[in-house]
Amino acid sequence: MSHGMLPAGPAIALTVVFAVSGLYCLWRVAAGRGQGIETVVDVNHVLMSPAMLLMLWLPAPPGITWVQIALFSGLALVFFRHLSTSDGVTARTGALLHGGMNLGMVWMLAVSMLGMSGMAGMGHAGGGTWTGLLSWSVAGLLLLSAAWWFGRVIRAPGHRLLCCCHGLSTGGMAAMLALMTPAL
Repeated sequence: MSHGMLPAGPAIALTVVFAVSGLYCLWRVAAGRGQGIETVVDVNHVLMSPAMLLMLWLPAPPGITWVQIALFSGLALVFFRHLSTSDGVTARTGALLHGGMNLGMVWMLAVSMLGMSGMAGMGHAGGGTWTGLLSWSVAGLLLLSAAWWFGRVIRAPGHRLLCCCHGLSTGGMAAMLALMTPAL
């Protein structure tokens, strides 16, 4: 078993997913591969990957969790703000999905502080049916987002690696949330 949240196999697989996506986006930032909102997207992944790994393997102190909630909420607002200045359906959908991914992360962090049963080392203090229902809904939306990104892998030949990275990250979040959420 990992830290107590997931069996070792899924925990290791998710560790690889988040490490690879974070390192790929770190490389993109270091190489100056993106401009404008693309750089924000890459930095977002660079920040989110270790946050996911922390949540996966260690219980975070509430102070760190609140900082993460503020950070990813702020980044969600940046992406939602970018919706109004994006050109085309694909760009707007990408901004919407990245904003949604950040809100999914905020939800995961908030629920971990509530102590939903099954969350990393958080005991059984809070939660209940409403958190389970919302968690399954968020996991479903993240899965749909991952499917959209993987569809872009086929339709966007010049951006296959980047779309695959987004799909892996979002799919990994969906899988992690689903594995952490108790059955209803």
